[in-house]
Amino acid sequence: MVHALEHALEHAVGDVLQALPILLIVYALLYWVENRLRSTPALLEKTAEFGPVVGALAGLIPQCGFSAAASALFVDGYLAPATLVAVFLATSDEALPVLLSEGASGSAITALFVSKFVLAVIGGYALKLLWGKKHNPNYEIELEMEGGCGCGCDDGPIRGIFGRTLSTVGILIGIGFILELAIHFIGAENLSVIMLKDSIFQPIICAFIGLIPSCAISVLLTQLYTSGVIGMGSLIAGLSTGAGFGYMILLSNENGRKRARPIILATLILAIIGGLITYFLFDL
Repeated sequence: MVHALEHALEHAVGDVLQALPILLIVYALLYWVENRLRSTPALLEKTAEFGPVVGALAGLIPQCGFSAAASALFVDGYLAPATLVAVFLATSDEALPVLLSEGASGSAITALFVSKFVLAVIGGYALKLLWGKKHNPNYEIELEMEGGCGCGCDDGPIRGIFGRTLSTVGILIGIGFILELAIHFIGAENLSVIMLKDSIFQPIICAFIGLIPSCAISVLLTQLYTSGVIGMGSLIAGLSTGAGFGYMILLSNENGRKRARPIILATLILAIIGGLITYFLFDL
């Protein structure tokens, strides 16, 4: 037992240390991008007609703050439901840094983010037609969220970049350690069976897993994908429901809780549909 724990920890730490330089570079670039797009959440409520497109573009940026900011705007009545769902569907949290650090192919990364963008836009406009135009925001607001942007972008470049990198490293080591133990005790083949590998039901399972409000879920799903346990369709389904802190903001407010159920249900249904379509296109 002790040997298994040492072996799992050694592998988890070793894999993450190899990925550390890549993670630092990625988060440095993301810090630069994020600090030039700080007005993105405020732009969402100014573009009613193009809300799903703007929401999808904002959600694609690997930053947990946009889904939370979009939820805050929605709770205050400044954001259409369809735009919020588009943000949720496009959000991928830490998937891109993990994919890059794990050496995923460029074609796989492109397929993931193009698929999520298309799903978010189409799903957003479909919901826009169903829900209709229930509000017409023609004013400016200043979004002030407790705790700032929520991802360390107000801490300066050093603390922002290294803080976010160390946070991801900690999550990666923890999840990697658990996965190594699971593979050791359960076995890779049995783990694939549990996750219903090559089954049409796997994207559905991953979509429900993605509903867990934690940034660590995106890391877990991405590592399951790079380990070959889940396919592209399942990764897209899981990441499309994985809005992380967005659900927390939505459910922490009484006004948000009243309207949370249709938002979460719509996100779940569209994520499953997108995951199943991708499953038939890429995984069969």
